[in-house]
Amino acid sequence: MAIGASLLATGCRKPDEDLGLDLLPGDPLGVVVDTIELRAFTFADTSVRTSGLSSQMLGSYLDPQFGSVSAGLITQLRWSANNIGNETDTSGLVADSLVLALAFNGINFGYGNFDPQVFRVFEVNEVLSLDSTYRSDRHPQHFATDMVADGRGRITPKPLAGAVVGDDTLAPQLRIPLSNELAERFLNAFGTGDLANSEAFLTFFKGIYVTTDNVGQLPFQGGILYFDLTAAASKATLYYRNLNDQPDLGRSLDFPINSNSVRYSVVGHDPSRATDPTFGMALSDTVSPGARVHVQTLGGARTAVRMPSLLDLASEERVLAKAELILPLGGSYYPYYPPPATLFLFRKDSTGADVFLPDQLAGIGAIDGNYRNAERVYRFNITRYVQRLLNGTYQNTGFEIVPGSGGVTANRVVLNGPAASQDPMRLRLTFTTY
Repeated sequence: MAIGASLLATGCRKPDEDLGLDLLPGDPLGVVVDTIELRAFTFADTSVRTSGLSSQMLGSYLDPQFGSVSAGLITQLRWSANNIGNETDTSGLVADSLVLALAFNGINFGYGNFDPQVFRVFEVNEVLSLDSTYRSDRHPQHFATDMVADGRGRITPKPLAGAVVGDDTLAPQLRIPLSNELAERFLNAFGTGDLANSEAFLTFFKGIYVTTDNVGQLPFQGGILYFDLTAAASKATLYYRNLNDQPDLGRSLDFPINSNSVRYSVVGHDPSRATDPTFGMALSDTVSPGARVHVQTLGGARTAVRMPSLLDLASEERVLAKAELILPLGGSYYPYYPPPATLFLFRKDSTGADVFLPDQLAGIGAIDGNYRNAERVYRFNITRYVQRLLNGTYQNTGFEIVPGSGGVTANRVVLNGPAASQDPMRLRLTFTTY
């Protein structure tokens, strides 16, 4: 749903005899700098692909500006050997515990605060396929019973501390104790066809859906955690003993998560829970000019930009030397809610699909779009795109501002719109005249 229009209607020309002499060879040329009318509006994004990516998301937080964000992860457990328990007397097997371990992403392990959260784990009740693409709005079919051990779901994430298990210190991970009922179910499958091979095990246990239940979460509480499910530490481990054979000996069996496992994140956004009404107003107002626009990952929000007066500048008497889009941040931000490291610009092709601007395809760094913390701004060189608009190669339908790493991070940003009273969004066009 498109919404919240912003506009800036100043057009000025500023001659500068020295500016731009390094842009074109030959004799000194006159230079004209124009700023044109921009219109911008925020709209709710569609879902994004989250399957098979470098991180999966889990957790929730309440952002005063964007509302609540929640993420759950879905994955398969794999078997670790064929014919587990064959030729073993299983009558004396006793389950001690079953623990789900999710390894934190070691590079970027979360967004927000690391307050305690209440985690829930459910058994998936549908066949998951590696050949399928799963998106952020794809809720899995699952059984209603929470498989977390009673009273053990409230956990404080510690992504900077190694997990201590017995005498060992392991990689930082979230460890969720699962129910003894599930542990016994796994143990009772020893020596049966359910653990004969990978296909049999995935029929026996199709996967898990891990989510949170953080009722009453307050602004700035909680966060979205990032996990590397292909790390060796990501697995479920069954701890058990054999009363018929060394009954005091603790044994364990891993059910790993790896690159052969389906893994994806499902995400929910609720802007209505924001304490600042600006974002919600932007999503519901398609007419009023706004001073702020919004961009959010995980299918949250995009900003569309239109340039209705651009073609008025088309002229045979001057040549476009540079087109720079400048996107300043709209005010300050909470330190644990940093802006995306990079923004992208997309136009629509004839089918309505997102495609990069030609400047993006010109090589690394050609278009820029990286966040500049010292200036609190994003800058884009979109000269090729604007030139193709001026010469009629592209239709002047505008472009959209999209966050980078949209499926693996929870970042968001508020930008000054074209109607901002100070430091507005603007497109600076430099022409050489002859």
